[in-house]
Amino acid sequence: MKNWYLLFVLSVSLKSVKAQVIPEQRVAKAIYVEALGSGIGLSLNYDTRFKPGLTGLGLRAGIGGISGSGDQSRVTLISLPVLLNYVLGNSRASFEGGLGLMASYVTAAGKDALTGDYATAQGAGVSVAGNFGLRLQPKQNGVHFRLYWSPFITDHGLQPQWLGLSLGYGFR
Repeated sequence: MKNWYLLFVLSVSLKSVKAQVIPEQRVAKAIYVEALGSGIGLSLNYDTRFKPGLTGLGLRAGIGGISGSGDQSRVTLISLPVLLNYVLGNSRASFEGGLGLMASYVTAAGKDALTGDYATAQGAGVSVAGNFGLRLQPKQNGVHFRLYWSPFITDHGLQPQWLGLSLGYGFR
């Protein structure tokens, strides 16, 4: 009789145990347009974390540039920023810090101010780029916003006066 009673209690207790469902964690990603910042001018960027979740180490890559012309001159710059970044904080608002390279290609044409001759020039270069600032990201899908400081190290030394602002769509 004791065995039947023990079997009954065990079967009732097993039926009341519910399975715990753990939601699948996915890697946070974002596509955004950036003004100024590491892409110089306007740039289109893709950002992803290396591990599931909103925080941790990730990669940002983009393409951008800027173009301008004057009375008798024209300058065009194309940029390719690629940075490793780290997002710190477990909320929608987090700190982002990153470091990487920004490759660029520049063409320029215009009238020389001293001689009056028309001159053209072109060249490529690589700068070290950083970004440090605020990142507002959705927990699932939605608006992705960044405001940050973006210093560069070029052939001419540290260029600390650069800020960046981006707006886009974050998803998981």
